[in-house]
Amino acid sequence: MKTSKFLLALTLILILSLTIVVWFFPPNGDFRVDNPFWNGFSTVDAKMKATTIETFDSLPSDPVGTALVLVPYEPFSANDLNRLSSYVSNGGTLVVLDDYGYGNQVLNGVQSTMTFSGIPMLDPLYNYKNEQLPLITSFATGPLTANISSVVLNHATCLNDTSNATVIAFSSSFSFLDVSGTGSSTGSDPNGPFPYAAYQKLGQGYVVALADPSILINGMINMGNNLQFINNVLKLNAANPQVFIDQSHLPTTNLDVAKADLTFVYSVISSPIGSLSLIAVIIVLSLNSIYRKGEDHAEKR
Repeated sequence: MKTSKFLLALTLILILSLTIVVWFFPPNGDFRVDNPFWNGFSTVDAKMKATTIETFDSLPSDPVGTALVLVPYEPFSANDLNRLSSYVSNGGTLVVLDDYGYGNQVLNGVQSTMTFSGIPMLDPLYNYKNEQLPLITSFATGPLTANISSVVLNHATCLNDTSNATVIAFSSSFSFLDVSGTGSSTGSDPNGPFPYAAYQKLGQGYVVALADPSILINGMINMGNNLQFINNVLKLNAANPQVFIDQSHLPTTNLDVAKADLTFVYSVISSPIGSLSLIAVIIVLSLNSIYRKGEDHAEKR
């Protein structure tokens, strides 16, 4: 009996400890604004004084003077695409940062002709430490590239179909698309320069495509002129835009699921019915314990 009680107490302590750890441990998902680790967006979120949104219904009906930062790592519904198209055509600036996600679905949905190639762009000469971290040093002249000398990428791709767009940043002539998947340039791999960043005017607004979302993560935002570059891009349609960062199209981690489950349990327990149910369970367990003690005492007599 004592052993079973000890094991029950130990199990309850472990469950409580794990619950506390999960509840208070920061989110660690890629591009999450509440993720303070190297792969999060907490730094850029704070510097931009951005507003986080979990649904496009949170976007303003009059989007003039606003900019939406979007990392499309989950598919979009038809309603999502219609909302984004309306946002751009009515005067908003949509900044799509993608490499191997659903960026082309977004660009097509807002009637942009640009596309993301989805093929790794490597640079064996102009890079930061290795060819998978290309260094962008070629920029078109204009306000979007003012005070910019370099942007550091991380496992980036490039843009295609930019003939109807304004390209503002290119990779070097030594870069190549790793079509062969060998990690080194072969005769079949296209050589640069390739467009990395470009924009199009659509209706009253703009869509901007950047072929690498990792330039904004905490571990890279202060490399080169990454932060200055995104600040310039956000001001394409307004001197001091209100910035939104979408979080609804990012992959969900196990930690996110656990936190959501705990939040649901807490909401149930904190409700009037949940609180009464919890009190009833505690009373039943207490009475059961008293009853068993009474039985044990009677047996000893």
